[in-house]
Amino acid sequence: MEVEAKQDTNSKKINKLMGNLTSHFAGTYRIRLLLGSLLATIVADGVITRFLVLNGFADEGNPFLRFWVEQDVFLIIKLLGGLLAVLYLWSIYKRQPKLSIYCSSLFLTAYIFIIFWNLLILH
Repeated sequence: MEVEAKQDTNSKKINKLMGNLTSHFAGTYRIRLLLGSLLATIVADGVITRFLVLNGFADEGNPFLRFWVEQDVFLIIKLLGGLLAVLYLWSIYKRQPKLSIYCSSLFLTAYIFIIFWNLLILH
């Protein structure tokens, strides 16, 4: 009897914790999809840019990254910068969801444009 009561209490605690997590992420499919896509396009931009620069097809347009593009740490910088941007947009989403979705969509569109621009160089 005592074991059943303890198991029941533990399952209530787990359900309460999972309920809190579920409610925290409820209705966030759109922003999670946008932010995941944004992070993927930022990393893809880094991979394509590095390939183009190392093979002499292009030069890095961003003066802050120009030095780093030929270094091995370049993709880590792109990943960390993208992750920082995504986390910031997620924090904005908690307070102002429409603004965060708008900005994320705008940045995603810009990065998609940049990726296509870079791929046109190879054509």
